[in-house]
Amino acid sequence: MGTSVCSDEIIRSTTNFRDYASVENPFQLGGLAGFPFSGLTGLKAFAAHIPDSGSAIILYGPHIGISKNGEIGVMQRHGQILETTCCGALQASLSALQKKSEPADPELDYQLWRIEEELGKKSNDILAHEQPLVQTTEVMFDVIHSQIETLIHAAGEPLKGKKIALIGGIIINTDFDLPDWFELRRFEVRE
Repeated sequence: MGTSVCSDEIIRSTTNFRDYASVENPFQLGGLAGFPFSGLTGLKAFAAHIPDSGSAIILYGPHIGISKNGEIGVMQRHGQILETTCCGALQASLSALQKKSEPADPELDYQLWRIEEELGKKSNDILAHEQPLVQTTEVMFDVIHSQIETLIHAAGEPLKGKKIALIGGIIINTDFDLPDWFELRRFEVRE
């Protein structure tokens, strides 16, 4: 199993179906906001780990928080009294779009810089939406999906003859005492 989901620790509860697939530690393809920052090298390494007569699952997508009170973009984490942002990287990128501020420094904050670059291509759609953070998350799903597709096509030989299930969606994190959700957007099995 490989995942291209956000680095945030709260994602672990949402991807717990890996327990049913007997996978304790999936291969991490993703970084902030779920973008597959491991790139082609990471996907080829993942492909090299698929058992000879086995198959693989790739779970991908961004996440967003929704509090008990219905506030979008925040949730209460275990051990904290105050609600915190979720997904912080998408919110930082949205804030940069709204303020038209300088992009993140690619030397010091490459992942945020790349996310800002990708979201900037759809800034008009994002900023015109009644819920800009929701639209930011939607756009990020499309960006992640497109990059996963590009990487799979570019990987070539290492994936040849392998059966792979692609599961894409948006992870919805809620307060720590409530269940998290996965809104399925794409499911496909490829051989």
